[in-house]
Amino acid sequence: MVIQQCNAVGCFLAKNGSLVSLPLVTVAGLADGVNPCAIGMLLLLLGYLIVFARKPQDVVKIGGVYIATVFLTYLMIGLVFYQTVSWFHASSMFGLISKVIGAMLLVGGLIQIKDFWLPNVGPHLKIPSASKNVLMKYVEQGSIPATAVLAVLVTALETPCSLPLYVGTATVLSQSGMAPLLVAGYFIYYNFLFVLPLIVLLLMVWKGKKIIELNEWKHKAERWMQLVLGVLMVLLGIWLV
Repeated sequence: MVIQQCNAVGCFLAKNGSLVSLPLVTVAGLADGVNPCAIGMLLLLLGYLIVFARKPQDVVKIGGVYIATVFLTYLMIGLVFYQTVSWFHASSMFGLISKVIGAMLLVGGLIQIKDFWLPNVGPHLKIPSASKNVLMKYVEQGSIPATAVLAVLVTALETPCSLPLYVGTATVLSQSGMAPLLVAGYFIYYNFLFVLPLIVLLLMVWKGKKIIELNEWKHKAERWMQLVLGVLMVLLGIWLV
């Protein structure tokens, strides 16, 4: 079913999906990838392997399993959400759903921007503190199965950090009018960009970069990560609303 009524931007996107969506997906994927949740957990996992478990030889293997599992889990989440939004797109409810998603993006983006200026005030979009003890149990096992479970849990629990932008991107793609195979390609591309910072960090650790230095960088850059993520979420939210 084709929705005949759309605004100027929406119609342009539907007719020129490949032109408009590539820059959007690139910027959104890179911005989503620098969220501090997944980065912090990878550094914690690699740090435990090197410092406490004394298994530096397992860094690439365990880190690779973590990144691959995050990629696949996040990809599945995105495709399921895309199918859900596409179903609504064919109904009269889509206008309302799109506005609700846009409003959620605006709220989430404003919270991220707030954390840049007032990190200790109000609500935050972070992995729930109550879940950290559970995650640490899997970190401490240092095995491939435990790492895969850890990655799935982190991907699910980090949704406050990353999912709003992912949801917004999926919603825009659902309106693009592109073929399903091309949409799947965009999701694979988005998720590659999402894990790209994790790949870079893993390579840096493998090449001898100290975990302490990377953690210090992450701590200093975290506020800027939140700002970039927040601004993009607000812009995408305004577009959807």
